[in-house]
Amino acid sequence: MKAIKPAIASVLLALAALSPVLAQDGEGSVFAPYPSRIRIGVRGREIVLSWEDSSDIVSGYAVYRHDEFPDASNFERALLLGYSDSGSKGFAYAPVDDRPYYYFVLGRVPEPVPEGSPAEYRIFIPLRNVPIEPVALAAQAVPAAAPTVAASSERPKAAKPRLSGILARADGDAIVVSIDSDGDSGRLVVYRGTSPIRSSSDLLDAALAAIVEQASGPYRDYPVPGVDYYYAIIPEKDLVAGIVELKAGANATASPVSLRAGAFRVGLPSSGAASRSMPLPYLVLTRGFEDAKPVSAGDPTPRSRALKAETEKAIAALVSTSGSATRAERPPITIFPEDLQSGGGGEEYALRSIVAGYFSKGSYSEAVRQFTLYLSLPRSEKNAAKARFYRGQAEALVGSYREAFFDLLQSQASYHIESSAWIDYILEELRRR
Repeated sequence: MKAIKPAIASVLLALAALSPVLAQDGEGSVFAPYPSRIRIGVRGREIVLSWEDSSDIVSGYAVYRHDEFPDASNFERALLLGYSDSGSKGFAYAPVDDRPYYYFVLGRVPEPVPEGSPAEYRIFIPLRNVPIEPVALAAQAVPAAAPTVAASSERPKAAKPRLSGILARADGDAIVVSIDSDGDSGRLVVYRGTSPIRSSSDLLDAALAAIVEQASGPYRDYPVPGVDYYYAIIPEKDLVAGIVELKAGANATASPVSLRAGAFRVGLPSSGAASRSMPLPYLVLTRGFEDAKPVSAGDPTPRSRALKAETEKAIAALVSTSGSATRAERPPITIFPEDLQSGGGGEEYALRSIVAGYFSKGSYSEAVRQFTLYLSLPRSEKNAAKARFYRGQAEALVGSYREAFFDLLQSQASYHIESSAWIDYILEELRRR
């Protein structure tokens, strides 16, 4: 399979050229003229495509195929297979050969199309409207050739490293995930989900649990007890190259595993009173209740009293000049174009999945939860600042202004202009409460 790294650059150029298309209106919506969650399968001698319809497409879809990963530079060589109406979610095509092709779907531009402009929105986003690998019909059965003996001078090729067996089991307050690997697979990315992880699109709904070294042994996870979890492990270098291969029992668990709900520590270490290092203080009780002084029976509530006339006048003056009655306008929602892509690997891939899967679609409460899970693991300074910036916007949009203020304050060093506008808006909202 060809790597899709060269195609990512063309996707970014296409997004930059179509920045007005992706502009956000005052209500925070994003214009997305392309389908999402494309899936391609084989049914007999037909190629079957399915996708999720976009409400921004009103003139239907155009279905193409290409023998290379499609982008703006090679689109002219793509073959148009047919059209599909808006609201539809599928298309079937019977190829005449067994060669592998990239099948992809583009949204059509509403009539009348400006002269010299393309009739489709030429945006190519892996795992949304373009697959990351080609699909071919199953080749016809061919009689097996007689085995040949390799010449003594030829050396056998080294086997490609692969993950051959995964096991997840409950062990006290943790779930232990182990993997068998043939060869040097490098660092491994562990995903956790509440539904089976069977394909690359299922990774969008899973959480990145950890990135571990191959030789570090089984990974101990501490999720919430009482919930069924599925796990998948992918080599980090495969994610970077855009190669996502998932197989039940090999690198993805086929059956769920959960922790019994009870009084577990959930991974919190036990510690004594003297375990805290200075300058953090700790309290050691050396006396019992019998040595304590009696609690006063009097009411400690302060008594109200009248203010002086000068004080009343000063308060009235402050209230009358406390600011304008007009409300501060909410800043526009900021989503960086590169975060709408699914390229990259490791923690960057997980961050982009949350932005594209939840935040850009208006699921702000779920986005806050996913960003919190993402930040629960150590992240690079750049990705941590960006995650806090997105979480701050989402918290402000659901009314959690205090939490949003602290997130945006921490991201201000990296995103000063964007964060400052939101901080001014949040302070105005807090002042009015």
